[in-house]
Amino acid sequence: MIMGRNECVIAIISMALVFGTIVQPSCSSAGVFDLSNDQQGGGMYMRHEGRDMEAYYSIQTALSFVNMFLSILLLGIYIDTYRRIRSEFSLSLAIVSLVLFSYALTSNPLLHNALGFGGFGLGPFAMIPGLFSCAALLILVYISLK
Repeated sequence: MIMGRNECVIAIISMALVFGTIVQPSCSSAGVFDLSNDQQGGGMYMRHEGRDMEAYYSIQTALSFVNMFLSILLLGIYIDTYRRIRSEFSLSLAIVSLVLFSYALTSNPLLHNALGFGGFGLGPFAMIPGLFSCAALLILVYISLK
C-alpha cells in the first residue's frame, strides 16, 4: 500500500517527535542538560531549579527536531517543484527551507551543549521561537501539499 502525501507528513512529524523524545532523556541522564553545575549560566545566579530548566530545554529539543524534519520535507517538495517547472520562485522557496533547517539545527540545545555552551536561564522564552517556526513550517507544509 502506497502512502499519500498527508500520511507521509504525519509519519515524518511523528518520527521527529519520537526521535526528540528518545534522544532528549538519554542526553539528560548523561548530564547534558545539567544546569546545576558551574557551566555558563549555572551556579548561584540561577533563579530556577535545574529540573524546571530541563523541561524547557527538553521541549525546545523536541521542537528543534520537528522543525528540522519539516524543513527537510519542504526542501524536498520545493526541489521537486523546481525540477518540474523551473521556476525561480520554487528555487527561492527551497533556499528559504534550507535556511529554516539551518535555524532549527543551530537552535537545538544538544548542539549548544556539544559545543560547550550550557543553558543560561531563559526558561520558556528559549522555546518560544521554536514554537513560532514550527507553526510557520506546518503552514508551509500544508500550503505546499495542497
